Amino acid sequence: MKKIFFRHTLLPLFAGTFALTVASCADETLGDNANNGDNDAVVHFEINDAQEEILSHGGVLTRAANGSSQSQQELMGRKLEAQNAAGLDVCLIETTVEGVNPVKVDAGTRANIVNRMSLGDFSTTGIRGTAVSNINENWFNSAKTKNSGELYTPIRWSWYKPFGRFYAAYPESNIAYPDASGNVTVEFTTNPDVRQQVDFMTACSGDVQYATRFQAPKTSLNFRHALTAIRFAVGQNLSFDKTIKEITLKNVLLKSKYIISNKYDGTGAQWVSTGYNTRGDVKLDNLNYRTNENPNSIIRDVTKYPAGGRFENLKDNYTFYLIPQELTNKVTAVITFSDNTSISIPLKGSWEQGTTRTYKLSEKTSTWTYTLEATSPEAVAYNRTTSGNYGITSYRTAPDGTKKPIAWKITGYSEDNGATWTMNKPAWLKSLTKESGNGGTAAEQGVATLSNDVIDLAAKRNKELQDATPLGSAANPYNLSNNTGADAVQNTANCYVISAPGYYSIPLVYGNAIKNGTTNTSAYKSSAPVTNVTFGSPAATRDVILHTLVDHDGKPITDPWIEKTNNKANNGINGAQVVWADGANLVTLPSAPIYRDASGNAFVKFEVTKANLKSGNAVIAVKKGNTILWSWHLWFAPKNALTKIPVTNKQGKVFNFTEETLGWKPTLWKGTSYSTPRTVKIKVEQAIGNGGTKQEAVVTITQNDGVEKNEGSANMYQWGRKDPFPGTNTILAQGSIKQNAGDQIYMQNIIQNPGSFYTTGTNAAGVINTNAGLTKYYYFYNLWSINNRTASNLNQVNSTPVVKTIYDPSPVGFSVPSNAAFTGFTANGLNEGTMNVNGTNVQAAYTANYGHLFWTNSTNTATIRFPAFGYRDSKNGAWFYGRTIGDYWSADPNDVNNGCVMGIQIDKVYPLYRNVRTYGFAVR
Repeated sequence: MKKIFFRHTLLPLFAGTFALTVASCADETLGDNANNGDNDAVVHFEINDAQEEILSHGGVLTRAANGSSQSQQELMGRKLEAQNAAGLDVCLIETTVEGVNPVKVDAGTRANIVNRMSLGDFSTTGIRGTAVSNINENWFNSAKTKNSGELYTPIRWSWYKPFGRFYAAYPESNIAYPDASGNVTVEFTTNPDVRQQVDFMTACSGDVQYATRFQAPKTSLNFRHALTAIRFAVGQNLSFDKTIKEITLKNVLLKSKYIISNKYDGTGAQWVSTGYNTRGDVKLDNLNYRTNENPNSIIRDVTKYPAGGRFENLKDNYTFYLIPQELTNKVTAVITFSDNTSISIPLKGSWEQGTTRTYKLSEKTSTWTYTLEATSPEAVAYNRTTSGNYGITSYRTAPDGTKKPIAWKITGYSEDNGATWTMNKPAWLKSLTKESGNGGTAAEQGVATLSNDVIDLAAKRNKELQDATPLGSAANPYNLSNNTGADAVQNTANCYVISAPGYYSIPLVYGNAIKNGTTNTSAYKSSAPVTNVTFGSPAATRDVILHTLVDHDGKPITDPWIEKTNNKANNGINGAQVVWADGANLVTLPSAPIYRDASGNAFVKFEVTKANLKSGNAVIAVKKGNTILWSWHLWFAPKNALTKIPVTNKQGKVFNFTEETLGWKPTLWKGTSYSTPRTVKIKVEQAIGNGGTKQEAVVTITQNDGVEKNEGSANMYQWGRKDPFPGTNTILAQGSIKQNAGDQIYMQNIIQNPGSFYTTGTNAAGVINTNAGLTKYYYFYNLWSINNRTASNLNQVNSTPVVKTIYDPSPVGFSVPSNAAFTGFTANGLNEGTMNVNGTNVQAAYTANYGHLFWTNSTNTATIRFPAFGYRDSKNGAWFYGRTIGDYWSADPNDVNNGCVMGIQIDKVYPLYRNVRTYGFAVR
């Protein structure tokens, strides 16, 4: 946000922790390499994942895949009875499969064995010797290594010590040299916060020989999983509907020692827990997961993955990664619900290294278990034609623990969140690579092909306006203050939205002075007491409350109707004019535009023709003779421009913003034909079921809406004024504005001259001129919030409720908001805090969206767009910085010269900023 300074004023704007069992010094051992290495023979590693390598070649995981020795008993599964079931007929069904979150890899991706996204930098320790029988000399210790196999600090092979062995651990950790028994060990401590846990993998190269001088030997590291992955899931059609808020594994062994294998095949690796007695609770809290949300679904973060989460993310912060250990008479699982009831289930058996254990909350009716689990991809962008992977895991477990695949198929599609189902795909879902499968304990994956439906939204918008049913007639114009167009005056405002051709009328009423059909005195009479502030040069004390708002002549308003105030001093209004319009012939005024009803109430009427109707803005004014008494903003936009978007601020209060910024006029606008994310639920079913009841699961595919190009403008407003100015330098199609009307801004001037943009003059030192109207006349605190008597400093929230005034530029049902409305747009609610945006901190996204997409609340599931419309300068009225910065007024003053404003730019947001009142900023 561009900042301009005046004197006294501011203008625009990993899981466990590791410890060595033997101390070492990495720097010294690395240094020893320099005297005996061959320059062309640099140590380099070929990186593999043992589990992924087996799966990628169509193999079946065995207990050797992760160097483990699981007992068949622990892979059989069991039913675990609840000790305290809170009155529920439930149990936990335990299933275990080899591998940590195993996923079958299609033939087309078999070459891509290592997932670089899941393996980052790791640590490597090397030992060497002159013969394979004496590889026992310390070489280098815990060297930082890239996932490409390259050491950050190059180490070279020595021809005189050509035999070596290497040990690795991921993530980075200190790896000791072998102890007296030849074991390389790492102490591991579990983080009790599940969200802070990640997987722990180790590897050993086995014995490697440097056989050809100056040619480094092939050295492979085959990483294996050392922990147990634990997931929780809900079963099918549970008879109760509760919300899980917390899962705790109690009395878990938290610390142990791991011996890394000395061999490439991983044999000999083991956990040694003798002497380790540290136990505690491991907790996954702050959940919000309904037990009947999706049948057979894995418990996940529904705020990030509302449809089920990507299968690739099962190794996320909702997966427990724990030390393999004995469970019987030691570890208990406690599931707590949002109503503070809980169930407690003692666990049995043991957790085995390199396996995935799933505990599914189920009814107590089965003696054997059918398992069907579905995972969904993340929502994809509007211009993506393929989704991420979805996954289906389908098998059954017999009473003896034998697991057999169960075939599955798709049985329906739903576009209404599961209310109705059909076998017809929606048109935008072109195809699925996997519509059925043979099942198994590893997920079968597929992707969806989607359509890219981008259209010209500006042309669509204009056509919809023109094709709308015309309203009113020449003899009986449509009354814009009435929600049906009837004669009765219901709710007035300074801005009216027109969404169809027709004949229209506006009652000659000050702003929102009529509300719900009656006089709205609070729109122009303040209850705030005298509030004296000393300012100016020379300093003087003035009351900063305009106790009764004034008319064009500076006189206090006594009646809502313009012709009736002050004993009918304004009676006889006889003319109207278009002050300015950004489209040709948007408004057609008849020769006699003023008419009166049977009660003598005056109205201004006009026509909007189909041929000339398009997105745009016009300001019309009524006159008595040549004097303008009042004016209104006509915004030609669809009705949904005023759809309310609820935004929760940092303090937890909800503010309703308009769908669009006031006066938004798209000129080049291309985006999706749909305006909210489109979603299809896909039901899958097993071929056979328990007792004839087949298991079902649901995959959800979501494609977000989006904008490809978005250009246009919105209106600019000076603080406290009702009349807009175009947010562009484009020549107006009708009428004109006076871009620099001088610095004498006061109430009579701004009402009589709605097309004049008043500026603020400064001296050579940048100080506002003493005689400027901004200081002499335009210092009131309550122009947009009738009872406000408080000025808010930078980063200070104004707590005075906004009561809309007759000077407010907003349409019926809205008002310029308090500065508190913007505090949810940064993490701490303050200027330059971490931005709460959905991707628009990247320039391409910021440009495509014409500004920022802010999250509307802490769940990060909905956004509101605040474009960077630029501003009109306070010193000369010129418009600058469109698409770069944006400023939005609040109803609160900062002091006698400045108003409170929110400012945005690509890398910063200022929710509680300030700027000189004569700047032209947007209003929302």
